[in-house]
Amino acid sequence: MIVKSKLRWVGHVHRMDDHRLSKIVMYSELSNCYRERGAPRKKYKDSLKRTLSACDIDVQGWSDLATDRSAWRCRIQEATTKFEKERITAANNKRLRRNDPTQTPTPHPCRHCSRICRARIGLISHERACRQRHGQPP
Repeated sequence: MIVKSKLRWVGHVHRMDDHRLSKIVMYSELSNCYRERGAPRKKYKDSLKRTLSACDIDVQGWSDLATDRSAWRCRIQEATTKFEKERITAANNKRLRRNDPTQTPTPHPCRHCSRICRARIGLISHERACRQRHGQPP
């Protein structure tokens, strides 16, 4: 929904005259955004390119498409519907992988006392304590 609104607004602003404040701001730099040290300053247009790429809209030719309002809105509708379906499918697949009971982690048995630890880091800590308890050198 946010992506759709953003793209609709961008098309609207693109069709505005060049002296309008909204259009000037759209092509200016963002002052409060994260940028890596030494990287170029982020602009709204950079954010727009990521959104266009995520929706499978041609990054180079979006402005030509945006000049025709009805074609732009139709393309946005198709693109955002596809984007949402892919996003929901990816989220569901991720959820299924996370909650899959067949992917149980392999147990980590202690070499000294055969105690089972769930995590490898727990096994390392346990073995250190187990060696000290049994008087074995590290």
